[in-house]
Amino acid sequence: MKKNVQTKPLSQMQLFVTKRSTLEQKIISYFEHTKNVSMIIQYAVAIMIKNALVLSDYSDFLKDLVRELFLTAEPSDVLRKNLPYFKPYFKSGEFDTVVHRLFSNKKAYLKFSEEARLTSKYLHSVIQAPTEISKYNYYLVAVFKATNGKRHTWTLRDINPAVTTEEAGEQTYKLLELLTTLPLFEQGDSWKFAQYVKFDYFKNAKVMHHEAPKEELEEMIEPKAALQQKQPESAQISEEPTEEAKEELTIMVPHGFDPRTLSDAEAWALVQAHLPEGKRLEEMAVVFVERPAEPSDEQEPAFVPPTISDFVQQSHVQKSEEQPAVGVVDPPKPEPVKERTRKNRPLSGSQLAAQSLINSRGSRQEGTTGKTSKKNKHKGKNGKNRKRKKR
Repeated sequence: MKKNVQTKPLSQMQLFVTKRSTLEQKIISYFEHTKNVSMIIQYAVAIMIKNALVLSDYSDFLKDLVRELFLTAEPSDVLRKNLPYFKPYFKSGEFDTVVHRLFSNKKAYLKFSEEARLTSKYLHSVIQAPTEISKYNYYLVAVFKATNGKRHTWTLRDINPAVTTEEAGEQTYKLLELLTTLPLFEQGDSWKFAQYVKFDYFKNAKVMHHEAPKEELEEMIEPKAALQQKQPESAQISEEPTEEAKEELTIMVPHGFDPRTLSDAEAWALVQAHLPEGKRLEEMAVVFVERPAEPSDEQEPAFVPPTISDFVQQSHVQKSEEQPAVGVVDPPKPEPVKERTRKNRPLSGSQLAAQSLINSRGSRQEGTTGKTSKKNKHKGKNGKNRKRKKR
C-alpha cells in the first residue's frame, strides 16, 4: 500500500476534517520532509482544541512525536509558549527535564506560562458525552478576522452536545481564543485566525442515510480480490487511502423547521437550488443549519373593537357640540377608551333584548302620561262650563 506523502503545509480542511489515522500519517510525513518543528507543535495544539469540542477521540494526538520534539529539538519560542498544553504527555520527572531545557529555572517557567497554564485546563477538562444517541447533529460556527481585516467563518462538525450548554460557553470562548495564538493557514501575507469575533452552536437533523447491503459489498469485494491475486505484483494497482475532505455546503433553514419532514424529491430540489455551479452532489457535504430564534418585535397595542356605549357617548358628544345649551358650561370631553372595563363591554343578545324592552316601556309610559294630562285638562274645561250654566 502506497504511503501518504505530505510535502506542503496542511490546509485548514485537511487539519480539521480528515480522520485521525490519516491525519497522523500526513503530519508525520510532512515532518519527515520538512523537519518543521514549529508547525508540528501548532498542528498538535489545534487538534487538542478540536478534541475538547468534538465527540470523536483525538486525545494524546501524536504523543510520541511531540515528546521527542520537546526532549531533543532545539529550544524555541514556540516550544516554550506551548509547553504547558502538553504537560499530560510527560511524567513528572520528564516534564521537569523539559522545563530546564527550555527555561533557566522553574520560576522563570511559571512566570512565563501563567496564562497558558490557566487555559490548559480547558484543553484537558473531560465533558461526558450523552449516553443516548441524539437525532440531531451539532455544529460550531465561529467567526474570525484575518490580519488583513477580512472576516471568515470556521465550521466544526461532530460537536459534543455537552459543550453547547450555557455553562460550557466559557470553555468554548477560551479554546477559540487559543486558536488565535497559532499562526496557521496563511494566505499570502494574511494570517486567517488572527482575531476571534464570535461563535454560535447549531443543531440540525439528519435528512437521509443509506448504506449498501452487506451481501452486495461482499459480492463486490471477492471478485476484486481474486483478480488482484491473478495479476503480477507489477500490474497491481496500489490504492492510497484517500480521505480528502469534501467541500461543505451549508443550507440555512428557518428556526423550528425540521428538514427530515421533506420528501426525497423536496430535499433534492432544495439541495439543487443551493448547489454551486459546476459542482456535483458527490463532491459536497450537505449540512442543514437551523437559524437561531429572532427576538420578537415590540407587540403592537391590541385592537379593541368599538362597543355600543362608545357610539352612544360619541353621538352624545356630537349633539352637545352642535347644539350647546345656553348658559350651561360645556361638559368635559370624555377621554378615549384605552381598555375594556365591565361597564364598557359589548352587550350580549339577552342584554340587548332587555334594553330594547326597557326602551319600549319607557316610550309607552311617556305617551300615556301625555294623553292623560290632555284628558284631565279637557275635563277641567268642561267642569268650569257646567258650573257656569248652573248659575
